[in-house]
Amino acid sequence: MAVSAKRLAQSALSATVTARYTAGAGVTAQITEIWLANTGTTDRIVSLYQGGTATTNMIATGVKVPNGGSVCLGDLKIVVAATQVLAAKQDVGTDITMTLFGVEEA
Repeated sequence: MAVSAKRLAQSALSATVTARYTAGAGVTAQITEIWLANTGTTDRIVSLYQGGTATTNMIATGVKVPNGGSVCLGDLKIVVAATQVLAAKQDVGTDITMTLFGVEEA
């Protein structure tokens, strides 16, 4: 089995829960680090979801990202099985950029 460490995804968040990373068929991923960068002038609140976008998939809420600042969630062990997703949203607007780092095993 091949294991690849890499940047898994990077995108701007919105106020709608949206899948930001989907593990491919036959791939298991482990997200080890999430960076949240706020390019706006207002503090933002981020929520994270694993396995789907339903409220029952929420794994973190109330992650505060200060205006003009960044937050690193490190030393993570979030497993995303084949065809599952890691999803996220922010409270308002589109000024949070989320970057996921981790490993994929195929």
